[in-house]
Amino acid sequence: MNEAAEGGISVAIIMWKPVIFFTIALLLSAVAATVLWFHARLPPNCTDPGTIALVRRSLIAHDHLPPSTRLDDIRTVAGGPVALRFVCEALVGGVDPHALPPGTPLPGVVHYTSQLTPDRRRHEVTVNLEPLLKWMPVQ
Repeated sequence: MNEAAEGGISVAIIMWKPVIFFTIALLLSAVAATVLWFHARLPPNCTDPGTIALVRRSLIAHDHLPPSTRLDDIRTVAGGPVALRFVCEALVGGVDPHALPPGTPLPGVVHYTSQLTPDRRRHEVTVNLEPLLKWMPVQ
């Protein structure tokens, strides 16, 4: 009886191997599908040319900066491989202070958020420009 029981156990183990491999393959497929789904719905990151173009367009149109404006030292503040938006900051460069309209403060740091619209079809950025603070001696 022991021989039959041992033979039955080895047959049962052999029968479970395909089930275990199938389960592992199914789990790996689900993980891969999830990663691909997130990757397809990621907004462009902080250094993406489309993001930079939208930020520059906003700085030129809304903040009245010259077309020579560029973004330097771009840094991702928040966002990552499965982020639904990226929060970024950069230094504003390429601006001649004498070319600005009178009363316009010198641009310093720009904070912007890159995300997709709720329907995931359009890329949008939200831009906030902080002026450059100048230290002056006070008497």
